[in-house]
Formats: sequence, structure tokens, C-alpha cells
Amino acid sequence: MSSENTHTDTFPFGPAKPVYLNFIEKSFQKQIAYKFEYFVGVLNGLLFIFVFTSLWNAIYAGADTLEGSPFTRSQMISYAVFAMLFRISMTMEDNEIGRKIRTGAISMDFIKPVSYPLMLFSEAIGQTLFHWFTRVIPLSIISLLAFDAVMPQAPSAYVLTAIAWVLGYSILYIINFGFSLLAFWFTEVFSFQLMKFGLFTLFSGGIVPIDFFPDFAKPLIALIPFQYILYVPTSIFIGHIQGAEAIRLLLIQAVWVFTLGFICWRVWKAAQKKLIIQGG
Repeated sequence: MSSENTHTDTFPFGPAKPVYLNFIEKSFQKQIAYKFEYFVGVLNGLLFIFVFTSLWNAIYAGADTLEGSPFTRSQMISYAVFAMLFRISMTMEDNEIGRKIRTGAISMDFIKPVSYPLMLFSEAIGQTLFHWFTRVIPLSIISLLAFDAVMPQAPSAYVLTAIAWVLGYSILYIINFGFSLLAFWFTEVFSFQLMKFGLFTLFSGGIVPIDFFPDFAKPLIALIPFQYILYVPTSIFIGHIQGAEAIRLLLIQAVWVFTLGFICWRVWKAAQKKLIIQGG
């Protein structure tokens, strides 16, 4: 085995670890450079939270409950706020691979003594940390004061939510990475990215909780991974899902991570061979 392969395969317990931490740090610093985009992002997040909380307040019309809704008004407002905050925290770049394939820069990444998927994942983590500190936390404070959002009291809710968020984030990254790999076979992947965005927007629960979907659609939605990205972490956080049901959904999230991860790994191996063949 070559020294380069050893360097990559030992992550995260060997000498490769500082390399990936360096990618995280550089990605975080890169986000700091775009100060105007930061303020625009905060204002956009605040605007979306205002719109969604106002909409649900109007739907409930001041009442604590709504016929046919499993949420109280307070829960629904909290769901709207934290679903948006979790969505902001999971922002990541999903056009990098396509851009590098078009310019040919992807070939340089293949000769680096690091795992390219893990390098992209490290950069995504750096972006996420930036969004947590500069957007999610400030917007959380504003939402608690201005929009009647309620934080959970039970410590277990924070623990389960943290696990659900990490698994949901992993699912989103793998899906983004998998769709990006299509650029190895197709000249333009915009239509695929648009389809992915539509599925995520509709079925992740970021706008409307899955509980409000028709009963015939819920089993079909359960067969795709999108609800496990936002709906599950948010529902656990606000107390809508608790106990054994929360544990069951966490296990399903983990299954999705391993299943999608394996599929994505196989596609990545095929993409590497395709690039090598085309490159000679």
C-alpha cells in the first residue's frame, strides 16, 4: 500500500485528521470574508421566519388548537421557527463538483493525498459551523423574544435532537454529493439539482409538517429520505415526537445514512473510473 493511500485510510484516527480539520477551518474563514452575504442571510432568515409564523398565526386565528391538527398553536409556531433554523444550519455547497468537472480542476483533486468526499464534507462542516454561530444563534434569540417560540425543558430533548440533526445533516450531505456525481455522466445537471431541491422543499417538512399531508401520501413519503432531514429533528425538538417513537425514527435515520452512504460510495468509485478512462 502506498503512503498516500495509508494517509487517506487512517482518517479519522491517524495523521490525516489535522488535514481535514484544516479544511474545516479554511471553509469557516472563507465564509467570514463575505460580510455582505452574511447580513443578507440573516435578514432573509428573519423574513422567512416572520412570514411562516404570521401564516400559522393567521391559520390558527388566535385559537390554541385547530381542528384536524396534531399541533397546538404554540407548537406550530415553534415548529415553523426551528424548522427554518435547522434548514439554515444545514446550508452547504452542492455545485462544486459540477463546476470543477466543467473546468477540469477535478483532476487536481484526484491526485491529492486526501479523500475527496471527506474533503468536501469537511468544508461543508466549516460552512455549517459558521451558520450556527452567525445566523442560527442570533435568529434563535430573536425568535424567542419576538415570535413566541418555545425551547424544550427536558434535557433528553436536546440530546435526541442533536443526534437527529447530525443524522439528518449526514443524509442531506450524501444526497447532495450523490446528485453532484451525476455531473460525471451528464454535461448539465441543473435539472437534476432542481428536482432534488423540489423534493427536499416539499417532503422534508421544512415548510409544512408531514402530519398535514394526506394519509395516502404518508407511506410514500416514508419511502424517501427527505422527511428525516428536517421534520424528524424539528418534531423531536418541540416535543411533538417523544420516547420510543423518537428512538425508532433515529434508527431509521441511521439506516438511511448507511444505505445512501453505500450507494453513494459505489457511484463515487464508478465516477473515478470514468474520469481515469476519459483522461487516459
